Amino acid sequence: MIAYGPHVIHFHPSSEHVAWNNLVALELQTNRTRIFDSTRATFGLAVFNNSFGQFSQYAYWGQIWDLKQAGPGTIYGKLTVGVLHGYKGDYQDKVPLNKFGYSPAIVPTIGYRIEKVSGELALLGGNGLIFMVTYTFDPFQGAP
Repeated sequence: MIAYGPHVIHFHPSSEHVAWNNLVALELQTNRTRIFDSTRATFGLAVFNNSFGQFSQYAYWGQIWDLKQAGPGTIYGKLTVGVLHGYKGDYQDKVPLNKFGYSPAIVPTIGYRIEKVSGELALLGGNGLIFMVTYTFDPFQGAP
């Protein structure tokens, strides 16, 4: 799966915040390593400009639950946990438990999928929300 999220909606906007975050994520979704009766598991890496314009990364593992059929698509929930890197210098205290630019992160997400295209809304701690558009593809489809 590939995702793109252009902009974070901050709960407490600041003049220090950049206009565009340009998050790009790649995820591998699998039926292995599923827990808590999830539909599938995911491993991913997101790269983006954090709210202060610093290049940042989020490496994560998570679970996805298909919750409900709604019209032509499916509503799903996703919960990821991982390591966030990139908040440094004057902004290192903007994320909790940040040590040497690294901090733990948990990101809950709600999404709506129609076939291979999804829209996702992720909660970024107590700081904001990001809307992402995703496309799921199978690079091994048709392989012997």
